Amino acid sequence: MLTVPVTGIDASLLDQTPGAAREAATAAPTVRLAEAGRDAAERRIAVERIRARPDVNASVGLRRYEAEDATALTFGISMPLPLFDRNRGNIDAAQAEFRAAEARLMGARQEAQADRAAARARLAASSSRVGAADAGVASAEEAYRLSRIGFEAGRISQLELRVTRAGLINARTSAVDARLARVRAEIDLARQDGRAPFQGDQ
Repeated sequence: MLTVPVTGIDASLLDQTPGAAREAATAAPTVRLAEAGRDAAERRIAVERIRARPDVNASVGLRRYEAEDATALTFGISMPLPLFDRNRGNIDAAQAEFRAAEARLMGARQEAQADRAAARARLAASSSRVGAADAGVASAEEAYRLSRIGFEAGRISQLELRVTRAGLINARTSAVDARLARVRAEIDLARQDGRAPFQGDQ
């Protein structure tokens, strides 16, 4: 969905703001497949109704009479009369298949809506997790700064300084993991919205 080839990444995706969620531009593949099945079942009903109509056949020919030395033009029409078989069985079967296809389509639409709602919820949860992780990083950085001051003043041991430094590393790792989860959630939602990730309504 890009107009020019991508040769590099200007900014990290981890810091990108997710695009605004919008209604899906195209239906999900499962929904489109169910719609195609429903349309095919509907056409089968029309075909079976056409088959129930009488099949009229006309024939034209020449016949030679040798005794009279004459040629006659013959014309004939045949038309079966479906008095007992009006193809009701096949029509009823086609209508039942159409109803089943309609039910499958409804189920596919509901499943697609549930998938989109779940993707939105995952994106919202991951965005909240990013905010909490950033707050944790800020707290860990302040704790490490104070520990360094205390260590330089000789008030805390090197072991305590290492513990606060490990806490800072863990907090930064959690922040990166939260951002990765947000990127995955945005990609999932963008796929269901039919747009490029991090591009909103573009």
